[in-house]
Amino acid sequence: MTENLNILHTMLHTWSDEEVSEAWQMIADEGKRRKQVKTRKLKGILRVGDQVEYESRRTGTTSAIIIRVKTKNALVEANGQRWNVPMSMLTKVQ
Repeated sequence: MTENLNILHTMLHTWSDEEVSEAWQMIADEGKRRKQVKTRKLKGILRVGDQVEYESRRTGTTSAIIIRVKTKNALVEANGQRWNVPMSMLTKVQ
């Protein structure tokens, strides 16, 4: 564990239930904000025909081609199948 995580671990054992709940909400809000920022950034970069990669539960890292860019998702074709993938899960392959 990093030093920051060790500090958080110690704090979690000393905080009240209300403080833990508030900290959890702050972490969740920050995660949502970062996901939105990544989605906006990728939406401006990704184009139809771009090669991308994403992590799939079944197959691990999967390469795909963008068929259509939507508001929050991209329609991609991977291994002959089309999938709606959240923009935040995609990484553009150079």
